[in-house]
Amino acid sequence: MSDSDNNNRTVFTARLFKVKNIDMPLPDGKIKTYELVDIQNAITVLPMDSKGYVYFVEQYRIGAGKSLLELPAGKIEDDEDPLVAARRELREEIGMDAEEIKALGNFYMSPGYANEYMYGFLATGLFPSPLAPDTDEFINVKKIHLSEVMELVNNGKLDDSKTLALLMLAQKHLK
Repeated sequence: MSDSDNNNRTVFTARLFKVKNIDMPLPDGKIKTYELVDIQNAITVLPMDSKGYVYFVEQYRIGAGKSLLELPAGKIEDDEDPLVAARRELREEIGMDAEEIKALGNFYMSPGYANEYMYGFLATGLFPSPLAPDTDEFINVKKIHLSEVMELVNNGKLDDSKTLALLMLAQKHLK
């Protein structure tokens, strides 16, 4: 659908996303107007070193109103391959690259009102390869052993959805 379609109208444009009103017919024939956050797709990466430590980033998140512990993640730039974006975000956020990056699976973040699609990866064979971080990101890198990560999950101490989803997708690879 294009914005010129009668059933798809951009009602707000922000720096990172648009809000669209989309008119869709319901099964009973009535029309419902949905509000959609139209946003770039993104990646998240589970970086794990040879000793079983997972690299997290801690940063303030306006939607949560607090700092969250989460896996490195970021937006996919226009026409950028998700794997390339994963490698770039690793370098920007934790200063590492990886010998191997394996696709783990993909998922929608909040499909009830947004179209953001998240690509998930496992990065192993980590080695230093820093890129300058984004100027508006203030990140603290934390290394946590996988056994402790699972304790954090089981005790409700990790509350970032993409991190929880990727840890679930990675389970069979982390034995």
